[in-house]
Amino acid sequence: MATDGTITSNGTDSARARAEPTWRPIQRSTRLAVAAALAVTLYYMIFLLNPAYRGDVWVWALVLFAEGVTIFNALAMWWTVLTFQHRPDPPEVYAWRRQLLAGELKPTIDVFITVYGEPLDIVLVTIRAARDMSVEHRVWVLDDGDSDEVRAAAAAEGVGYLRRKEHLHAKAGNINAALVRTDGEFVVILDADHVPSPDFLVRALPHMQDPGVAFVQTPQAFPSARGLVAEGTAESQKIFYELVLPGRNSFNAVFCVGTNVIFRRRALEEIGGMYVASNSEDIWTSIELQRRGWRSWFVPEVLARGLAPDSLLSYFKQQFRWAYGAFEVMLRGGLFRRGTGLTVDQRFQYLLAGVNYLLSLAALILMCLPAAYLLFGLSPVRSDISVWIIHYAPFYTLLVLVTVMQLGGFKPAAVVTSIAAAPVHVRALVMAIFKRKVRWTVTNAGPAGLPGVELVLPHVALLLLNAVALAVGVTMLPLRGTNIVAVGLSVVWAAIYVVVLSRVVAEAVIAPHVIKERLERRKAGALLARALPWPARADANDDVIDAAMAESADAGATRRRSS
Repeated sequence: MATDGTITSNGTDSARARAEPTWRPIQRSTRLAVAAALAVTLYYMIFLLNPAYRGDVWVWALVLFAEGVTIFNALAMWWTVLTFQHRPDPPEVYAWRRQLLAGELKPTIDVFITVYGEPLDIVLVTIRAARDMSVEHRVWVLDDGDSDEVRAAAAAEGVGYLRRKEHLHAKAGNINAALVRTDGEFVVILDADHVPSPDFLVRALPHMQDPGVAFVQTPQAFPSARGLVAEGTAESQKIFYELVLPGRNSFNAVFCVGTNVIFRRRALEEIGGMYVASNSEDIWTSIELQRRGWRSWFVPEVLARGLAPDSLLSYFKQQFRWAYGAFEVMLRGGLFRRGTGLTVDQRFQYLLAGVNYLLSLAALILMCLPAAYLLFGLSPVRSDISVWIIHYAPFYTLLVLVTVMQLGGFKPAAVVTSIAAAPVHVRALVMAIFKRKVRWTVTNAGPAGLPGVELVLPHVALLLLNAVALAVGVTMLPLRGTNIVAVGLSVVWAAIYVVVLSRVVAEAVIAPHVIKERLERRKAGALLARALPWPARADANDDVIDAAMAESADAGATRRRSS
């Protein structure tokens, strides 16, 4: 992909490959690995909990917490992923799709594009793609940036334009203001930088054939991701969209992710519109709907392509907002109060949203361990190093192996960005605990200036801590009486953290000097998101529909016999 927006064949092929989901074949190949991982996890935890091996009590307690969070998240994800069983869609979905294509079914559909300061060139790509989708619909640009330029562009493209006088409750308030001024039976919500496919409505809307479904969510995909932050973001979200959300269909615990989603207007009206008491309106709206018995559904097809955050500032804003919302749900969502209307499975899945971000607290603890040992002689375990390796190495290796097998590979950029986000997630946890209000900001706004190293001061502190520990460890190695293996391992871990944290700090230092190049890259990425050919999706033939109906009838007969 050239910076002027032209597309090379290699760039097209690699971008298309990044957008293709991989979870179906990989899931079937990892069950044995998961079984082995469960065994070695139990083996490691027995060792860690054995009082005979307990080291310095406070360090041991912190490590026990960190490893406990890691193991709990791994077990919960494996459970969610492996519970999923792929089944053909009900015949009614195929029937709706055919009727939509034939013009026999004509629901009223409003498509909302939420805009708040994004560059016009990027917004225009989304407007045109949304306007050109198959199936009759109306497109509305919801402009909270009050831009006359955007209004003129909307008029020129033949789509509706709405702005409001009072900008209350951020994105949720913007959507609710538009709901009052429109009347479509279904409402599609798209972020300004997410480009829908021509068949977005054809593929996703038929899942609304069930009148009990409140919303249908589709994945976010980032085929134009370039650079450390964008590639790391795109890679890390593969776990969520290719593994976790398909599994949550089994529990009716899919939640809205804010874009690429279709809502039933009647469901939103029942709860008074999008949830406005939190900046994480998507997850809270999902909870309110499911508490009232509404269902949700995830469609594991890439039907829209977006732009991933490509600077640490935009990435940190996104991660802080997501983490804060998840911690709000975990701490004050009343998930385990009686009468919440949620099933046990739903409560557990929503709890996991917050617990997942606790992995960042665990990461910060583990990043301090080499320094604790090399500088202060503090160790969480007291045993021969070979005993520790025998228990820890299989555990860590299998955790990584299962993740790699499930995703078909894993890019180092995802590791760097996840570590970069750790202090941000911990800050969100502290603010959520103390109920501190946070201001909502757009993830990908215009070409404003970017802060430099001041954005990553916690990372600088961790970098210096590990660098000092590394230097001290290296000087200890030649000394008589040094435990070469223990010190050597600590030096290796400290060196790894130094390399990763140095890359994060370097990204922050470089950012203010590449603002113009970053904006041009985003514009080119938006063009690529639409210009890439969409995959040919063959509709089911009569034989497939007949088979699905037969399977549905057999399943009904089996349930009747068992009852």
